[in-house]
Amino acid sequence: MENNNNYNRENIAIAGKIMELAMKASRKFENDFAIVKAILEKPVISAADRMVLLSIYKAAYHESGKIEGITSYDSSATNCEFCANMRKAAENNPSHICRYCYDFAQEHSYKGANVVNRHSLNMLIMSEVEFTQEELATVNASYINRINSSGDTPNAIYAKNMLNIAYSHTACKFGYWAKNTAAVIAACDEIGKPANVTLVQSSPIIGKPAKLAKYFDIVFTVYATKEGVNAAIESGAKECNGKKCKECGYKCYLNGWKPGDNVAEYLRIDAKTREAMTKAM
Repeated sequence: MENNNNYNRENIAIAGKIMELAMKASRKFENDFAIVKAILEKPVISAADRMVLLSIYKAAYHESGKIEGITSYDSSATNCEFCANMRKAAENNPSHICRYCYDFAQEHSYKGANVVNRHSLNMLIMSEVEFTQEELATVNASYINRINSSGDTPNAIYAKNMLNIAYSHTACKFGYWAKNTAAVIAACDEIGKPANVTLVQSSPIIGKPAKLAKYFDIVFTVYATKEGVNAAIESGAKECNGKKCKECGYKCYLNGWKPGDNVAEYLRIDAKTREAMTKAM
């Protein structure tokens, strides 16, 4: 199958940012980036080209940390345009969760260069080419999978690819986190919502559960104080509080919550930032 290339020329800016980061990257990443960029700039992307792109795409299996035992399909908090717009909106709003983006800080940590490079390249591949379910069946998956452990959904093409990964791995379970509900809704309107996907709507405002959007199953809300978390739980919210997902029983992935439930988590920031935030709110 050969498709006309619908490469969004505005995303050349993203490619440029990745190239800047690639200067700090390994030779392997530099080669991968050069191949992806060359393919995306072709007037027609062949079936062979599409499989090359998917061979470069890297899903990450997590052997430790909060999502231990989970494979993640990540966007980039740094280079996702939606994330950048959300951080901009948060500049003058101390209650906006994107002001304290953990993923953005991680991508810019002393060891984050390789992470932001790979996340950005993954996002570029999945947001520019709409793959078939048969093609996406070649992407690695484990039994439990996380979509957007980092970053968010840049557009509907990305959302369709993520949903089609789930369609192509019916024996697996997927938790799909998103603030960009519009892109996910557009994708579900077109191709439906896979039965093995739990859509998790991330609340943009600290301590304020978002109104559940079409197709979404549960809401995930971060609270500024432990008292706020406890009050939410007393009002019916479900507890997260940063526990490892395996200790919770992977409830966000295995329909462990009721439709419409709000899952509450204590905001992960340092004490100095928390003090300044609570004074400003």
